[in-house]
Amino acid sequence: MVVTPLKLAKAIAKRLEVPLVEAQGLSHRILGYFGFDRVVIDNALNQEDRRLFYRMQEAGLMKSSWETTLLLTGRSWRIFYWQLDESDLDRTLIGEVVNPPEIATYIGLPDEAWAHRARPAVPPS
Repeated sequence: MVVTPLKLAKAIAKRLEVPLVEAQGLSHRILGYFGFDRVVIDNALNQEDRRLFYRMQEAGLMKSSWETTLLLTGRSWRIFYWQLDESDLDRTLIGEVVNPPEIATYIGLPDEAWAHRARPAVPPS
């Protein structure tokens, strides 16, 4: 699968409900980070673009992941990554309903998962 600027722009326009001209600008801005890579390290993003990436993730068009590595000092360091969700881009363009991952998780829960039972108050000892 190849993500072209136009393909991404059409998916952005559809999912974020913005005009195609605006979506094309966002598409070029996003793809400018990826270059020939499939993954972008979060540290490369400025604050405004990071907000855009989170917006894309909420729309189900991007995914984030992380890994933890051990530094020479013995401390752990977490590295965050971003990648375009190519399969969701394609499904969006053909008109399939695509739920963001968080929503899909909640949709699959059984009815009893939504029941709330109040715990009896226990007086302090």
